[in-house]
Amino acid sequence: MRVIITLLIVLLANSSFGQDCYTKYRKAFSERGAFEVTDSIYGGVIIAVREGDVTNCFMGKVSVKSGKVVLDNFYVELEDESYENLGPRFKNLKPVEVKDGVSQIIIDKRDNLYNVIFLDHLKPKKKGFKRAPDFDLD
Repeated sequence: MRVIITLLIVLLANSSFGQDCYTKYRKAFSERGAFEVTDSIYGGVIIAVREGDVTNCFMGKVSVKSGKVVLDNFYVELEDESYENLGPRFKNLKPVEVKDGVSQIIIDKRDNLYNVIFLDHLKPKKKGFKRAPDFDLD
C-alpha cells in the first residue's frame, strides 16, 4: 500500500511541476493576453515542436501576412545563428492564424505539431494594489 501511495505522489508531483515549454507559454498568454500581431517578418519568435510526448522550444523567424503565419517562410534558428527553412516539412503550406500571440497548430509530414509563439507580444503582468502603510493611531 505504501508503494502505491508513494508512486501516486511521485506521479502527481511530476505532472504539476513538469510543465513543458509550450504549456508554460500558453498559460502565460491565456492569463495575460497578447498585443495584436501585425504583418511583418518576426525574428526572435519561439517555435514549439511537439513530437509525441516530448515538447521542445526553439528560436525562429517567421513572416506574418494578413494576420496569418506564412508557412513557406518559416525558419528555425540553428546554433551558429543561421536559419533553416522548415516549410518543406509541413503537410500543406496554407497560412495559419495567430490568436492571442500563438499560432494555430501546424502539422508536418511526420505528424509532429508546431506552434509559433510571439513572446514580444505578451502583455505585461497586471499590477497589484499598493498597500497602505501600517499606522498606529495612538
